[in-house]
This record gives sequence, C-alpha cells and structure tokens, in this order.
Amino acid sequence: IEENMVNFLLKNIKNDSIPQFNIFAGDMIEGSVPDSIVCQFLNFVQPDLTSPIDFLFNHNDVDFRLLMSNVKCDSVPILERYIIEADSMKIGIFAIYTPDWTVKNNLPEFVEFDFNVFDLTREIALDLAATTDFVILLSNLSKYIDSDLVRSLPIDIAVSFDYQKTQNQKLNNRKTSYFSILTNQGKYGKLRLQYSKDRISYKWQERVFGVKK
Repeated sequence: IEENMVNFLLKNIKNDSIPQFNIFAGDMIEGSVPDSIVCQFLNFVQPDLTSPIDFLFNHNDVDFRLLMSNVKCDSVPILERYIIEADSMKIGIFAIYTPDWTVKNNLPEFVEFDFNVFDLTREIALDLAATTDFVILLSNLSKYIDSDLVRSLPIDIAVSFDYQKTQNQKLNNRKTSYFSILTNQGKYGKLRLQYSKDRISYKWQERVFGVKK
C-alpha cells in the first residue's frame, strides 16, 4: 500500500550532495506475505542492492539486485559480492546468511546454501580487501558469531540484519565496527563514508525515514 511513498522518499532523501547507495536488508514487508508481493515491492522501489529474508525463491520475477553470498540458485540471479565505486573510493560489500534461515523456511530444492560461512567469509573478505579500499559485511548471523567471523579479517564494518536488535560497538578485534539495522519505527541506518588524505572515515546515523514538514 505504501510502496509509492517509499519510492518517493528514496528518490528525494537529501544526502549532502554526495553519492547515495540504498541497500534494503532483512524483512521487506511486515507480516507473512507471498514472494510475489515482496518481488512486486522491490521491483517497483528498486533499491541499489537488497538482502531480504522474506524472499524465499517461490517467485522468479526478479528485477532487482539480490546480494546473498552463501546462496546460489539457477533460476534467479544472485550476486556473491558487489563493489561500489564513488569518487576515489572502492567499497566492497557482501552478505552472509545464517543457516537458521534455511531451517525456518522451506526453501525450494533448487536453492543451494553454503553452510561453511567461516571459510567463505574469509575467502571473500581477503579477495575484496586486495581490490578495494573498504570492506563491508552484511550479516544475518548473531552478534556473537559475527565477532568470531570477522576476527583477524580485513572487514571494516559489519552491518547486522539479524532479527534481534543489539548495541552498536567495536567488535573484539578492535578493528571492525558493528551496527544493527534494527531501529525505532520510522528510522533507517545511514553510513557516511568520506575519503581524505588516503584515509576513509565513517559515521553511522539513524535518520527518520520521512519528509520534513
């Protein structure tokens, strides 16, 4: 019902005149809805990337970019990783799903899931770090597993789309910053990256998803 408003807000959010990249992750639509509705919404709104947990491959009319690094499917195109190029920066991004997601949902047989998340994360993170300036992990795992997952890996930021809201903080490796996308109703997470003097600084903010009156 509100897809027109969501589409309008995405197109009109002001971002200090810097390039903006919109990523949708987690539940796309509140409540249990068929895949056809999820696809209709994402096809219309057209985020730059999406990592949904309520799209279960029961519908193949996909006109949006799926980022699911440990999921494979012959009938629906899925990206394992993505590189965002903006100004002088290259930002590598990938998304790891929890094995619990396959247990809770009855995925079709043609969907392949890689349960070896630690080895796969290491492989992708090292590869992206060699070709990009900054590496972001989208994680559907719990915060405790994320902390072990990124240990000794060149991952700058882990953004969680786990179902549980947890505190934003530095993880135990003292390098990776951890942010949860779950916020109070009506807000969205905004990560601003700035490149200056061969160094990337960043700031995480939670903004109201709406228009100023």
